[in-house]
Amino acid sequence: MDQNRQQFYSGLVQQRKLCNVCRELINPAACDGGQYDSSQIGPWSRWQGNLQTKLMVVGQDWGDTNYFRKWKGFDDPNNPTNENITKLLFSIGINIKPIIGADQVGDIFLTNAILCLKRNGLQSAVDGDWFENCGKKFLRPTIEIVKPNVLVALGEWPYKTILQAYDIRYVRPQAYRMIVEQIGQAGGKKLTGGTLLFPVYHCGRRGVNQNRKWSDQLNDWKLIQQAIYIGTQLN
Repeated sequence: MDQNRQQFYSGLVQQRKLCNVCRELINPAACDGGQYDSSQIGPWSRWQGNLQTKLMVVGQDWGDTNYFRKWKGFDDPNNPTNENITKLLFSIGINIKPIIGADQVGDIFLTNAILCLKRNGLQSAVDGDWFENCGKKFLRPTIEIVKPNVLVALGEWPYKTILQAYDIRYVRPQAYRMIVEQIGQAGGKKLTGGTLLFPVYHCGRRGVNQNRKWSDQLNDWKLIQQAIYIGTQLN
């Protein structure tokens, strides 16, 4: 691995550990004395934290303090969102290993738009300021360290956060679906540095059952597969 890349990443992780800007949230480094925190930017990166990958996926937020304690800083091995992201990745030729309760480098890089922990349940409300703070301080620097060919925003909030971090105005049409389909068909939205951004729908149970059916999500990811392949051929 590029030594400078790892050094920059480790420095960013240390900054995250010290951050307390969003007072309503709990930093993993401050939860239970930091005993379940890690040397990754956030808990999701413990599963897939490859700094030299072609694909990076950004979720909304990871969870709350109770979930963090229960699984000791990792995810529930049967987490529905993780099971579905695994299936979507497999559908485009990326076969990632299941969560095993130990740090894995993995094949891709997973992170969240909000890195700290909520206090009041997994489904508790989020605040726009949390996304803005974390996006500019940590998400954009992480993207610039990893330098993926393709960046996937797993839902509207992560997509808005990435645009905001790159000082791009968000103009929402009548439905988020229109953004997903237009950008997907266009081959992604290019960010500074050349990374292609693809907004998709969240793949949790509610996202699949209420917002965008599974067959459509599979088609969205096929367009992502094409962009990864083209980017790999160019590098």
